[in-house]
Amino acid sequence: MCNSNLLCRRFFPTFVAAWLLAGSAVAGAPPNRIREDLENGRTFQLQGNTRPRIASLPDTGAMAGQETLPHIAIDFKMSDAQQAELAKLLAEQQDPSSPQYQNWLTPEQYGERFGMNPSDLKKVQHWLENLGFRDIQVSRSRNSISMSGTASLAQYAFQTAIHRFELNGTSHYANTSDPILPAAMRGTVASVRGLSDLHPKPHARAVARPRFTSSISNNHFMAPGDFATIYDVQTLYTNGIDGTGRKIAIAGQTDIQIFDIEAFQTAAGLTVKDPTVIVDGADPGLQKDDLSEAELDVEWAGAVARGATIVYVNSSDVFNSAIYAINNKVADALSLTYGVCEAQVGTSEINTLNAVFQQANAEGMTIVAASGDSGAADCDSSTDPNKPITSATQGLAVDFPASSPYVTGMGGTAFNEGTGSYWNPTNNANGGSAISYIPEQAWNDTSSTEGLSATGGGASITFTKPSWQTGPGVPADGQRDVPDVSLAVSPAHDGYLICSTPPSSTGVPATTSSCVNGFRNSDQTLNVIGGTSVAAPTFAGIVALIDQRTGISQGNINPRLYALAALVPEAFHDITTGTNQVPCTAGTTGCATGTIGYSAAVGYDQVTGLGTVDANNLVDSWAPSFTLAVSPSTLTVADASSGAATVTVSPAGGFTGIVSFSCAVPSTLTNTTCSIPGTVTSSGSTTLTITNATAVSSGIFKPRWSVPTGGTLPLSLAGFVLLVSAGALTAIKRSPRVRFASAAAVVSALLTVACGGGSSPNSSATQTASVTGTVTITAVSAPTALTGSITETVTLPVTEP
Repeated sequence: MCNSNLLCRRFFPTFVAAWLLAGSAVAGAPPNRIREDLENGRTFQLQGNTRPRIASLPDTGAMAGQETLPHIAIDFKMSDAQQAELAKLLAEQQDPSSPQYQNWLTPEQYGERFGMNPSDLKKVQHWLENLGFRDIQVSRSRNSISMSGTASLAQYAFQTAIHRFELNGTSHYANTSDPILPAAMRGTVASVRGLSDLHPKPHARAVARPRFTSSISNNHFMAPGDFATIYDVQTLYTNGIDGTGRKIAIAGQTDIQIFDIEAFQTAAGLTVKDPTVIVDGADPGLQKDDLSEAELDVEWAGAVARGATIVYVNSSDVFNSAIYAINNKVADALSLTYGVCEAQVGTSEINTLNAVFQQANAEGMTIVAASGDSGAADCDSSTDPNKPITSATQGLAVDFPASSPYVTGMGGTAFNEGTGSYWNPTNNANGGSAISYIPEQAWNDTSSTEGLSATGGGASITFTKPSWQTGPGVPADGQRDVPDVSLAVSPAHDGYLICSTPPSSTGVPATTSSCVNGFRNSDQTLNVIGGTSVAAPTFAGIVALIDQRTGISQGNINPRLYALAALVPEAFHDITTGTNQVPCTAGTTGCATGTIGYSAAVGYDQVTGLGTVDANNLVDSWAPSFTLAVSPSTLTVADASSGAATVTVSPAGGFTGIVSFSCAVPSTLTNTTCSIPGTVTSSGSTTLTITNATAVSSGIFKPRWSVPTGGTLPLSLAGFVLLVSAGALTAIKRSPRVRFASAAAVVSALLTVACGGGSSPNSSATQTASVTGTVTITAVSAPTALTGSITETVTLPVTEP
């Protein structure tokens, strides 16, 4: 016991504090959560970590033990306290009135607050090393550990068999049961990834190579110049908004061919700008089934955000690429054009990815994902392009990750020109032939030959309704609804041009691009593509324009999108016609009339979401602001008088706030004040008054300066006054009666000259020559639902003669 011992009393609090912090190896780190020996023999099974789809695939036997699993990862989940804290932070980061508004975290800062304790990570790392895993790495955000190892090692470590399964003639591997882990890790692990190579499917749809010459085929195809015209992006380019200084990440699972990217940029009249390529783990090589998807994404993200840097992240699995991009915050926005029906993703994996998307939002990253191409029946998606599914049997379903509340889900439309004329017969200076915005309807090209081919949409079975998903048309179903917004994606009307050169029939990669004459191939055909895969990278490009316009990345843009739909409807094109209904087989859940799906309608719908966008109006209204002007541009205010100027507020981007004013006078303008009363709502004018309180000078000559209270005369003048005064006093002394009046007059005149002609209202010595100073007028808006306070200033040169 301490009793009264001085040493004990002095240091006992320190000992107590150290004891209380014993559970944390690093100051400020989360508490330890692994408190038992990882090798004590006690275990638990991690539920929801097996791919459901293997139940329908042919099992061809055990995977060879010596084969390598190149990228295995253990993902950790947050504690309940961390999850609550993160939810609070994400709300504050989107709240303009909060001090945390757009205060984004770095991956390291995220790890300090929401990752694992470093000592816990060391325990797991040591366990993996003892087992024999290689290339063990802890993520910067401290929420995952990656490694590589053989199939036999993985089976032994996680106590699960890994078998081979056949899919469309290709052999894949997957674990056949949920992994088993040390009991000490219970409650800390979200998933074990990398035990399967059944990758997500791309959402791009190619069409047979059509002839280019529209005078022969009477068809039109989307070039970057057309997109810029139709969705009003060209106006942004004209105003200098092209994504310069921003980065867009593309997640992929194949190598890309830089010569294709350069050929596309050249054909579109864009500046040739190669993407930055990052490979996470083992290089997957060129995968022919993924090549056109990856090159589409890179080409069109850069086609919309022409000044942005495109970062292509490549790994053996597209979701691994996405996680790498987020854990390392390689860009401001991330485009995902791959997805899986919610019911076909293991619960552990979907929870892990959703937590990673939360992390992305906390770091200020915007995630954009395709909503799927099977209409309202996402689980009925064919994995074999030669065997399209023509009738749904799995019921209503939506695609993940588009269904995550932390992701912006992109739907699709098709042009619906009617009898209007929206295309020129030749391309314009911007490289396109579109004349203006073209009316749209929901994309649905479903047919007996194309199979299910329509924009994805519906209600999630995994995620509940987020608080921001409100507005006319939003179903009161309590579930997260998708999509959020849409863009034109029909491969048939009208498809997007790309440059993508497949390998030869024997698998030999190409060495030059197939685009040899503009977008034309050597046989005069074109590579044309569509599907919601087009909408994700192009909208990610628009997000980059928003980021440039505002000067900061946006994180989760969904709350702002739904708010703007209500406040600035001109930022959207509401799509009210068409459906994502597809044929269904009798007996299928929800199949009462032979079709299953939803119809577009006024306001939000589960087909096209909030509609498509007018990019200029969207970007402009994203950061509503105002400008200040003052008239006249200069002002002259004489002594003992006032002057006035008119200050005008002009709104920009749908600004509707209340503006109050203040003004400041520089020290060079002495005895001068300013006032600017009242407020202005949205737009209008108020009056600035400048008052010069300096008294008007009198006398034969205008004084050059005045002496402040407690001040001193200029040294030379003071000496002169003393000298003359002394002479005057001598004269008075010699002849008091005769010379007194004249001597007194001399002294008085000198003092008048020296002291400025009597009393002065100035608070400091004031030079009477013309003086000019700049008055600053500041206007501040009250915070709104969309922005915090906005501050603008304007200056007015003021002269005092």
